[in-house]
Amino acid sequence: MRILHTADIHLGSNTYGRIDPETGLNTRLLDFKRSFQFMVQHGLDADIDLFLFCGDAYRTADPTPTQQQVFAECLKPIADAGIPIVMITGNHDHPVSFGKASAIDIFQFVTGNVQVFRRPSKAVIETKSGPLQLIAMPWPMRSLLLSKDEHRKKTPAELRDFIEGLYVQFIENAARELDPALPTVLAGHFSVQGSDLSGSERTSLIAHEPKFMPGQLTPAPVDYVALGHIHRFQNRAPGAVPEASEVIHAEAPPVVYCSSIERISFKEWDDRKGFLIVDINTENGEKKTSYRFIDTPARRFIAISADARENPAPTEHILQKIAQEDVEDAIVRVRYRIDENQVGLVDTPRIREALKPAFCIAAIERTVDPVERQRRTSVRRDTSLKEAMTQYIAQRDDLATIQDDLIAAALELEAVYEAKRREEE
Repeated sequence: MRILHTADIHLGSNTYGRIDPETGLNTRLLDFKRSFQFMVQHGLDADIDLFLFCGDAYRTADPTPTQQQVFAECLKPIADAGIPIVMITGNHDHPVSFGKASAIDIFQFVTGNVQVFRRPSKAVIETKSGPLQLIAMPWPMRSLLLSKDEHRKKTPAELRDFIEGLYVQFIENAARELDPALPTVLAGHFSVQGSDLSGSERTSLIAHEPKFMPGQLTPAPVDYVALGHIHRFQNRAPGAVPEASEVIHAEAPPVVYCSSIERISFKEWDDRKGFLIVDINTENGEKKTSYRFIDTPARRFIAISADARENPAPTEHILQKIAQEDVEDAIVRVRYRIDENQVGLVDTPRIREALKPAFCIAAIERTVDPVERQRRTSVRRDTSLKEAMTQYIAQRDDLATIQDDLIAAALELEAVYEAKRREEE
């Protein structure tokens, strides 16, 4: 049994894009389309038995008709080949209001063998290599619970605990009813405890969202846990081997986030982007699971940092940092740091010229450190004029040679002032 596992496509994430003059579409939409088509073609070439999508098709739950069309066009070769397509809803697919259709519900009505799961379900998927048992665990929809009176007064933490218990119980009950001889996959869209978050999730994960332990997701006879929601490729099963590009033969059921096929923002600039080809085979009466991560031709994001504070030629230092990177056709962000007295030495047009081969200059950001000021003269009410002048001159190298003359002149002026003041009294 061979499965293509993908998730978090987020079609419609068009940041850093522009209108393509040939198609009229946003260039970032075309980037996502290119990676999507690459993934589909790889799946066809690999002769997959199932296309498994684990949630978050679009950036929002109300995609534009153009985004829906691109998604459907990309999936069409899979459907035309007669390969079953399984889709589970993610948090970005769900509408806020209870009762409304999700962003991917429409796909169950398209031509082909497409099944969409928006609630916890147990199913058998017929493939050309035989039946596959599926436990579908989509994003827990809070609005479904809040539509019932007994849950409306629950706090967010109580709702989380309730959902976690409900999901774990469903998985345990479903597992007991499965045939241990058949390949079995649990597909989910949620968080697993201890996951290595991609940058985009550090600020976007919902507070009090349900989280599960890997062991809660792998009761026998589950052979593979296919996850979406976190955009960084990783296997959360205990004792899992580190990420690798070669085929990984798992000793325990893998609990895997497949990454996403394109970068969403600079928070993911150095993450690998791709999908997984998963094999569940029976050997000597035992099922064996292996998987391989496939990198997509995702648009490169390059983050360049330059600290030029100690450099007498800050522009040259920044240009050297840029020259160390292959910026051609990449989305590039430059951040440099200088001292306050170097501001006028940075030639921004030269920096932009060096970035001309880039697909997009996301930003040229400057951090300026203020020059450390010398402490000003500390003058108190009881400080004498002579002492104040001495402190001031000590901070001025250019006045050192005339210190005595300045103090004498100041004292003379003080004497004149005091004499005049006494006369007026």
